Amino acid sequence: MVTADRPGLASRAIKCHAHQTYENTELVILDDGSVDYSSVISAHGAPGRVRYVRIPRDPALTLGDLRNMSMELAQGDWMIQWDDDEWYAPTRIETQLNSALAGGTGACALKWTLVRIEGNGSIMNFRAETGTATPGTILYRRCESRYPSLRRNEDGVFMASVARELGMTVLGREHSHLFVRIHHGANTWSRAHFEQRLRRTPAQWPAWLVARYLRRDITTLGAFRLTDDELTTVESVDRSTAGEVLHVIS
Repeated sequence: MVTADRPGLASRAIKCHAHQTYENTELVILDDGSVDYSSVISAHGAPGRVRYVRIPRDPALTLGDLRNMSMELAQGDWMIQWDDDEWYAPTRIETQLNSALAGGTGACALKWTLVRIEGNGSIMNFRAETGTATPGTILYRRCESRYPSLRRNEDGVFMASVARELGMTVLGREHSHLFVRIHHGANTWSRAHFEQRLRRTPAQWPAWLVARYLRRDITTLGAFRLTDDELTTVESVDRSTAGEVLHVIS
């Protein structure tokens, strides 16, 4: 996890790590911000399984550079990107690791995830996919690939490199509930980038145009009709988000 000055958001991701069904893990947190996360880690982290490293802020370092630094700090044979502002189902690591091993590849990523857009007094939850796979979902065996020195899309370039080097198992729509991409207003990408997941391909445009301009309600799209597993995930995010708001206020 690469993070800075977002303890309220990061506490949710730290808690998600603590609740993973696969317990033989260490969460490496690389922090170049000014706010100390120690109290958040002690409150929400898995005892003995979080390594917190603080470094001075260096404007020359990109997100890709920082991700590479966190990789060097990691001690395990397998690694997984664990962004500070997303939500992860308890079975995420176990499912992806077992899938990579079963598939005989050195990596695993999710093609489908849930997307949650918060803001303007409302919350939207829908299912979406991103091309070959969603970059931020990658789990991979220690390898030679490294993130490029970019401030965004570094994980997309990295995922492609890992797939070439190790081979990659990509999980389908039935696993979308394992990961929630959350737009909260301070993301690397804009809200429009997240909303474009609803019309990423030409085949999606007709339905989107009807929903947007005729029905004037994009929530009538099929992407908003969630499965029972996806609804359970949304409910879990609702509870965790409310809890972190209270934690930050108190």
